[in-house]
Amino acid sequence: MLRIEMKRWSKHLKGQIRRLIIASIAVGLLTVHGVLAVPPSQVNAEAADISLRNWYPSSVFKVPEVKPSWTVKVDNYLDMDDENYLGRQAIAEDGKVFAFTGKKLIAIDASTGKRLWSYGKDLKPYVVFHNGVIYGLSGDQMPYALNAKTGKLKWQSNTSIYMDTRLRTEVLVPTVDTLYAIKGSSTFAFDAATGKLRWKTNEPSGEGHGTDYLQEADGVILRTFYIQGALTTLQLTAYDKQTGKKLWDHFGQGEALQIKNGLVYSVDHYSPLLTDYQSLPDRKVIVNVYNLKTGVKKSSRDYSWKMSGEPPYEYGGGGLFINQGKLYMDQGNKVAEYNFDTYKKGEVPLRTFPRPYGGDWELIGLVQERLIFKDIMTRELAGIKLANGEQIDWRGDAPVAQIDVYGKGLYRAQRNGTLLGINMLTTLPVFRVTTGADLHESTLKTNGMIIIQAEGKLLGVKVPALLK
Repeated sequence: MLRIEMKRWSKHLKGQIRRLIIASIAVGLLTVHGVLAVPPSQVNAEAADISLRNWYPSSVFKVPEVKPSWTVKVDNYLDMDDENYLGRQAIAEDGKVFAFTGKKLIAIDASTGKRLWSYGKDLKPYVVFHNGVIYGLSGDQMPYALNAKTGKLKWQSNTSIYMDTRLRTEVLVPTVDTLYAIKGSSTFAFDAATGKLRWKTNEPSGEGHGTDYLQEADGVILRTFYIQGALTTLQLTAYDKQTGKKLWDHFGQGEALQIKNGLVYSVDHYSPLLTDYQSLPDRKVIVNVYNLKTGVKKSSRDYSWKMSGEPPYEYGGGGLFINQGKLYMDQGNKVAEYNFDTYKKGEVPLRTFPRPYGGDWELIGLVQERLIFKDIMTRELAGIKLANGEQIDWRGDAPVAQIDVYGKGLYRAQRNGTLLGINMLTTLPVFRVTTGADLHESTLKTNGMIIIQAEGKLLGVKVPALLK
């Protein structure tokens, strides 16, 4: 409304000025020594109704510029025909980089950029690695396996995992003796040595909607599915590894927090949906414990807290994970730490930590003794030191496109065509690489090299000693 009124007033003023100028001309034109003189016209720039600036530091960080050791052209992930493969079109393992060019899979020496071998044609841009073997998908979505060192074909399956939809998750999960393929609510199990299909199963209640979670433990396969109803939530389902027979399922349960001593620990995602959280300050996370083989519920754990302030309250809970026997849980305005292995009903946290900034920050992990939070809007990272609760961040000098962390090194690809290598411990930039790209995929790392995925190319950069 304000903008509309300002426009009307501006239009009124412009009309008044225009009439004054016309009136002056009508009264008479000035002459000097018989020469007709016209008053000079004045042009004013039109003011913007709204003007906003995306603020970033006005100066660029002064850090050493590192030139890539090599650059290799690859298929541009932005041009790929199926978004299901984004993030899986290149990997780095055992000193090699595996990527696609001309829809062929190629292997590159990570230190030199030299091409070692190539394989296939019209392949799907998807590749995973396990125990010296590369797994991928043919153009008709049949899994294959290659010797990662030589590129020699080990097997090509004659079973396609194709389904006529773009909405279903597609993931390959290799284990010691099995290659699992996820396609929405369907699961395929291939013999890892021969490529023979052992079994295929589908979860009807998932209606095609599964997550990319699959975990194998003690002869049991766990998966989660989205179950739609009055309230859509997750379902945890168990299958027999050998036959694919469904063993059990539990509605409202998420993926396993931990599998230990034949027990599955899983968060109840359904019960909180039934709570009037806006008017009540009480919050609770329930972790249910099930027998891995039978699905029988053995026990349940409650982790409770109260939200501060007055209603209406926010949801007040977020990420949680287990690290070295400790449970870290987002509890609204703080993160609580519990000893997960010695639970006692009604226990209080071992200690708590502040959360950075505000509600847009999500707890995602623990690295280098720092709790890591992600801004769900900007994708920036911030941290809290476990030692003293100090808040830290790893800012750059341009908006972020991609962040990856390996040990002490945080690699920040930015939307100004550069990547910053930042020390996780000091938060200081160590080096910069010019990539020439606006968007970036995950930065990879192997054998002392980082591999930057820019638009249509890979850049190999040696990791400085400060970040090793």
